[in-house]
Amino acid sequence: MAEDLTIIVIALLGGKALHGCVAAAREQSSNVLAVRRDGTITNAEGRSVGMAERPDIAAKRRSGVELATTPLVALIEDTVIPDRGWAEAVSAAFRKGIVACGGPVKLANSLPGQTRALALSEYGRYNEHRPAGEVTALPGCNFAFRRDELIEALRGSPGLVDLDTFGRLRDRGGKLAWAPDMAVTFAHPYPEGARLRTRFDHGRIYASSYPGMRSRLTNAAKAFLLPVVLTVRTAKDVGLAQIGSVSTLGWLILQHAGWAAGELAGALIGPSRDGLGRWQ
Repeated sequence: MAEDLTIIVIALLGGKALHGCVAAAREQSSNVLAVRRDGTITNAEGRSVGMAERPDIAAKRRSGVELATTPLVALIEDTVIPDRGWAEAVSAAFRKGIVACGGPVKLANSLPGQTRALALSEYGRYNEHRPAGEVTALPGCNFAFRRDELIEALRGSPGLVDLDTFGRLRDRGGKLAWAPDMAVTFAHPYPEGARLRTRFDHGRIYASSYPGMRSRLTNAAKAFLLPVVLTVRTAKDVGLAQIGSVSTLGWLILQHAGWAAGELAGALIGPSRDGLGRWQ
């Protein structure tokens, strides 16, 4: 058991998916927190121990980290199940002087085309073929941090937003590492996350985070090419065999188009009134 590690499970689905993910986490560490869809934070026994400061994912992540008491924290989502040996791989990675690590996101064969396309577009490059070493980004459904350094890096931020947090850690001299044995499996359908409106909202949040009019205009110009560029990049990362079907390819193109439209909106008119509140 990895007693130096708290596993924080962020609920995107809830119900049986959350229960199964928490049960798998408890087999590897006695320190488990679950952040439910309504923001309630419970411990491994299901008792309420706190409440997230806001309902968005970035705030739920930070609230879970702040409640943890171990030197290491790992965050996963209930769409995934950690493989055997996952927690030990997390602890082993931190013996090398890093501040954060992440590992492969495998895909269950049973995923429907819509969810498979989502998982490939989000996590296709974070596959089992990447070698160990220093990296600049990690998969948001499977990453871990030194708790104290993460809390310091998050000061003044809206929460744990992937790329912003990675940049803050690197600016403080921290190193991020890829841990090939730290694998999870994307195991559950996630139709809400795969909706075109959701992809639009996330693309808009991403593009509006860039400061300066020049950067935004550059992103707006690029947005028209993104559906093709992102689809080709995903196919190159995972191979056509992983895409598996015409249905999945169709959803992949549509979801990338939704993301591109969101980037265009974010670049030209900025974030929506809800901002990060659309990320739930």
